[in-house]
Amino acid sequence: MNEFFRLKKFLKYQWVSKTKYYLHSPFVYQFYLNVLEGEMDEQLKAIRSLRNELGKSNAAIKIEDFGTGNSRQATIAKLETKVAVTEKYGTMLYYLVKYFHPKNILELGTSIGISSAYLALANPSARIFTLEGSQALADIAKTNHLQLGIKNVEIVTGDFAQTLPSQIQLQGQFDLILFDGNHTKSTTLNYFNQCLITAGENSIFIFDDIYWSEEMQEAWLEIKKHPQITLTFDLYQMGICFFKKEKLSKEDFVLRY
Repeated sequence: MNEFFRLKKFLKYQWVSKTKYYLHSPFVYQFYLNVLEGEMDEQLKAIRSLRNELGKSNAAIKIEDFGTGNSRQATIAKLETKVAVTEKYGTMLYYLVKYFHPKNILELGTSIGISSAYLALANPSARIFTLEGSQALADIAKTNHLQLGIKNVEIVTGDFAQTLPSQIQLQGQFDLILFDGNHTKSTTLNYFNQCLITAGENSIFIFDDIYWSEEMQEAWLEIKKHPQITLTFDLYQMGICFFKKEKLSKEDFVLRY
């Protein structure tokens, strides 16, 4: 069911998405040039090399899931290929951080630490706090970060019901938040509403898997309509929200990526 739904949405995305040649907003055009058209560099090559190594590992780990209360087993290779952010969208995250220079970053859903690696290497002076429910995954992520020489990521383990409010209270404001910890409408909206208190004029919220299911699309549609959100980009895999009320008008763009 979900695969058929995603296929339909992808075909529609391909039909309606715009390239840079159809963009009239200077802000959106510069985003396209600087974020979506970034090329491979040495930092990205280092992540690619690690990913190639992880993709060959048949080591299995037991993963506890606070959301369902269940546990499951998965190989490192499967986690790298099926769960971790793809290289394409990881590269987008990397150049987004390079372009906007967020200093305080929150990630919901560490997994094996690949997406946080893209965020961290893009701006070594940024502070990145990433939440993970599974201690086993957090341990792998820490090892991967060490291999890449990353020192600006703090992994916070435990149930998001406790760790998210705690980080919001401790940090106060985030320049960028990546939501990738749950794929249900109610929980996604719950995390979004909790995090709104941390958003400033220059904050960016990024939502992964906005077309994972019908309810995730419903969550994305509600988020886009929120009065605090000014500008949104739909990249099919990810949705990006901006809060720049003084500089941007209320608009939604579907960008070809």
